[in-house]
Parts: sequence; structure tokens; C-alpha cells
Amino acid sequence: MIHEYPWLRETYLPLQKAIEEHKNAHAFLIQGDTGIGRFILAKFLSDTFLGYEQNKTSEIKDEIIVSPLEDKKSISIDQIRSLKESLLLTSLKGKGKVGIIYPSESMTYPAANSLLKILEEPPKDTLIILITESTGKLPKTIVSRSQIINCGHPSSEDSMKWLKEKENVDWAPIISVFGNRPVLLNEMGHDHLTNKIDSLSSQITGLIDGEMKPSEISDLWKNEDIELNLRVLYSWISQYLEIKLLQKNHEQNLPNGLTRMLDKNINHESCFKLMDDIIRLRELKYTGKGLSWNLHITKLLNPLFTEMSGMKEYV
Repeated sequence: MIHEYPWLRETYLPLQKAIEEHKNAHAFLIQGDTGIGRFILAKFLSDTFLGYEQNKTSEIKDEIIVSPLEDKKSISIDQIRSLKESLLLTSLKGKGKVGIIYPSESMTYPAANSLLKILEEPPKDTLIILITESTGKLPKTIVSRSQIINCGHPSSEDSMKWLKEKENVDWAPIISVFGNRPVLLNEMGHDHLTNKIDSLSSQITGLIDGEMKPSEISDLWKNEDIELNLRVLYSWISQYLEIKLLQKNHEQNLPNGLTRMLDKNINHESCFKLMDDIIRLRELKYTGKGLSWNLHITKLLNPLFTEMSGMKEYV
């Protein structure tokens, strides 16, 4: 139930009545960070539109979910065409039909163009729900034809309370690294994430101490979730800069190597460049481009390997 997600409830309740009466926009565009429950919110909106009762699992549901097919990174034009054909069919329950596109930024250009035609002439009693991290990742023509819904973002207190209800352990170190993404963190599990942080912390400290080479780390990452590793590294560099520039306390769980570097003179611009490089690689990884990841990761980590020499201010 929506009440199990207090941060989503605040977004859902103002929309509920209009959706129940089918007086809502024909397309919703939910935007928000990964892991906060965007898809869960979409399902609640869909259930409300269709009059679907979640406790009746055998009930027929006029809902089509469109996502990249297995082993694919993008949503094809054929999938969008199939969605349109399904939406044109008569509703099985007579309460309308819903199409959920997730993540919508994974649509190819032809697929997005095909969807635009549906949005311009939507079938009667249909609702299309798109889910994205940011409207900036979608064509403006699609954004302009959708009602934008900013998915409620949980506070640290919300995340901690919700996660503790799932597993009563200390989630604070994990939240400090991964941020307030309770749904994702719960799915990945406390033990797995704790081991991931410990492993990456050891690797980054090894690089800074000169005990591990960037190429060694790159080899280790080949069989891991590179995007997740990059997210953790970005969080640590961001925390490092906050401590240095804003004189914050450093109770955060920084790797030992980065903690020791807090006393060094650092070129802050180079730190920001490293963060930009991480964002760029995350984007490339998301788009599924066939690049030489060993080379990219090795190049990215090289400044850390040389005791952050590429970031030090020499005076």
C-alpha cells in the first residue's frame, strides 16, 4: 500500500481523486533519482486509474510495461508500436488501459518519435506513464505533452526508518555513501552493500598508498557493477571536497587513504574534474556503448594511484 512509502504518499495523494475519475492528463512523466520508488509510484497510479485492488492478485489488469528486453540496453520502436496496438484494444475490465515505459530515457530516437504520435492522439481512456531520472534526458516534444510529476524524495530519517523496518541493522554508513535510495538499498541488501563499501575502500586506499595499480582495479571491476562502483567513488570524492572546502567534520566513512589526504594541499579544480569524468563514464556505461572500459577506468583512477599527485598544489 502507498502508506508504506510516506515520501511517495505525499506525491500520490494530490493526484488520487482526478485519476480515479479519469480526469487526469493522458500522460504522466515521473522524474526522480534511481532507487527511491519511481516504479512503485507508477504502479500505484496505474492501479488507481484501473480500479485495481492489489489484494486480488488473480484480477485481470489492463497494464502494459515496456522496458528494454533481456540483454538489451534500449527500448525499440517495435516495442512502442506494440504498446500502441495494445492500447487500442478494448479494455478487458472496461476501466481503461495503462502503459508504463521504464526507463523512458532508454527509448531509441525512432521509438521516441513513435511514442510522440501516441501522445498527440491518445486512445480513449488510456494513461501513459513514463519514468525517468531527468526530463533533460528526453525529447522536449515528449516532455511538453506530459504532466511532470516530481517523485517524492525520502529524507535521511525516512530512509533510515524504512530500511530499519525491513532489516534492523545500522544503515547509516550505507546511506552516507549511496544516498537516500531506500528501495534500491533494500533490494541490494545490507550485507552485500557493506562488503562492497569495504572492498572499494580497500582498493582506493591501496591506489593512494601505491600498493595497487589502476590496471589491477580495472581488472577487478570487469565482473562487477561498474556504474555502482563509480557512484561510490563519486560519493567519496564529493564528501572529501565538502570536508575540505566547507570545513565539515569527517565522520563520514571515507577510505583511510582519502582521510589522510585531508591534510594535503589539493587542487580543487582537479577534484571537480575527476567528478565530471566519473559522471561522463556513468553516462557512457548507461548508454551501453561498447568502449574499452579497462582503459577508461585505468585512466580515471591514475591520479589516485600517484598519491593524488594530479590534484596536489605544488607551491
